[in-house]
Amino acid sequence: MQGTTPEPRPVSLPENGFQRTMVTLGRGLLRHCPYCGGGGIFRSWFTLKERCPHCNTLFAYEDGYFLGSYVFNVVLTSLIAVAVAIYMLVGTDLSVLRMQIIAVALVVILPFILYPYCLSFWMTLDLLLHPMGKDSGRPRR
Repeated sequence: MQGTTPEPRPVSLPENGFQRTMVTLGRGLLRHCPYCGGGGIFRSWFTLKERCPHCNTLFAYEDGYFLGSYVFNVVLTSLIAVAVAIYMLVGTDLSVLRMQIIAVALVVILPFILYPYCLSFWMTLDLLLHPMGKDSGRPRR
C-alpha cells in the first residue's frame, strides 16, 4: 500500500545497566539512534534529523537539549590537542613553528570532525542517565 507509514521500530535496549551502556555507546559511535539502533539519523554531517526515521523518537525534546554536546566537543578537542602537543614536545624533534601549526590545525579541525559523534554521545548519555519510561518526560511519537 502506498501512502501508509510503516509501524515505528520498537525501542530495543537491554535491561542490564552495563549491557545497555555498551549497546548505546556502540550505537553512538556508529552515529545510529541510541533508542532503536537505526541508522540514517543525520541529514548531513552537521544536521541531525528532528526524529529517528525508524522509531520516530524526538531527539531534542526541549530547547537547549544539545548544549552539553557542544561542551563535550570542546573538552574532547582540548584533551586530544593537549595530548598531541605533549607527545610532540616529548616524543618528536619538530620545530616549535611546526608544532604550533599542527596544534592550531587540530584545534580548528577536530570540532568539525567530532561534532556528530558528540551529538550521538550526548543522546546516549541522556538515555543512560534518564532511561525511557512513563516518568522520563520524553515524548517519542
